Amino acid sequence: MKRTLIFISVVLVSITVGFLIGKEKFEYKSVNEEETKTDTSRTNAEIRFENKFPTYAVNGGLPDKKDKYRYIVDNWYNFRFVVSGTSCTDINNQIVDINRNNRTDSILKKRIGKNWKEKFEKSVDSLYKIDSLAMFIAEKDISVKNVIKQKTIQSGPQYTQYRCYPTTNRNLKIVSVEWRGVIYKDSTKVSFLRAIVDLKGRKVKEIEKTEKEADFFNY
Repeated sequence: MKRTLIFISVVLVSITVGFLIGKEKFEYKSVNEEETKTDTSRTNAEIRFENKFPTYAVNGGLPDKKDKYRYIVDNWYNFRFVVSGTSCTDINNQIVDINRNNRTDSILKKRIGKNWKEKFEKSVDSLYKIDSLAMFIAEKDISVKNVIKQKTIQSGPQYTQYRCYPTTNRNLKIVSVEWRGVIYKDSTKVSFLRAIVDLKGRKVKEIEKTEKEADFFNY
């Protein structure tokens, strides 16, 4: 009787241990399968995004004012323009994925044409010239000059920077005169003048003098 009880106990323990081991393996397998599905899903999503918005990278160098516009125009052509590194980094150590660039080149040739690069750069030049014209008109305007002069007398010389922002009207641009000042008791980069420039009439249509934080528009 005693032997029988011991035998039954050993069998029950073996079954319990086997069940626990099997359960653990099943759960581990399920977790792995779930992780694999998640990784695969993420990878497929990245591939779909890369196919829709392929990346084209170039090696960095001296600062180029037009890069700002390339980052805008690339959205028009549904791809991502990337500058790898700057003049502050070792250009020799910059890595550009040639295979990715070739793949992007192939995709954009089918979408836009064999001369997609020329079209892209032409759009960049066009936008750059429009913004440059708007800033030139604002800088030469006597009213803008007087406001800047008054501001200089009040707070001393400032390293002003002109930036151009779009509006809902293609013939109007906002030119912001930015400097480092104080808003809400904090030292920050601010815009103390925003001129609305009429490109067609080549004149400043309106001046807004209320100080605001710079880069108010996402552009």
